Amino acid sequence: MNTLRQHSEEPVPAPLPASEAGYLTIVAALVLLALISLVGFSASRIAGTEVTLARNELVYKRNFYRAEGAALEAADRLARTQDLRANPPAWLETTTGLLDEETVTAYWDNSSAGGDPVVPEPARVDPEHALFLAGYEGPAPGASLDMSRPTIHAVSIFGRCSWDGTTVIKMGFRLAY
Repeated sequence: MNTLRQHSEEPVPAPLPASEAGYLTIVAALVLLALISLVGFSASRIAGTEVTLARNELVYKRNFYRAEGAALEAADRLARTQDLRANPPAWLETTTGLLDEETVTAYWDNSSAGGDPVVPEPARVDPEHALFLAGYEGPAPGASLDMSRPTIHAVSIFGRCSWDGTTVIKMGFRLAY
């Protein structure tokens, strides 16, 4: 038996010249620097978004509480009014059902100088940004129709604060006269 042996010699890589000995370290450092830059950029974007969210939440809460304060002021003024038929305030729409969620936006820009019959009133909580309006809704559902007793009337009160955004709230109010 004759066997031939074949020797396969694998080529041996040539040694790197002395001037290229640290190239792998430099490439690794550049890749690491690129990854750190990417992480830093992403973190700054996330932080910017968080700051924007926090500011929007602050604006919403500020406007909400000022609009609510305006509506509560209107409720307080209505509670001190003896008879809305005899002396309705300028910020009360006396036509039944005319002021609601869809039509209230047309009322906010009304002015006495423009001859508008219903004019929003600046609230004491923030006269520059908060206003209130009210609309008569008629006799309250379930109220007695007995003519010898005062009738309970339903009124919708709207408060608005417009400062870096607009918030409008509606609250129901009942009063007897």
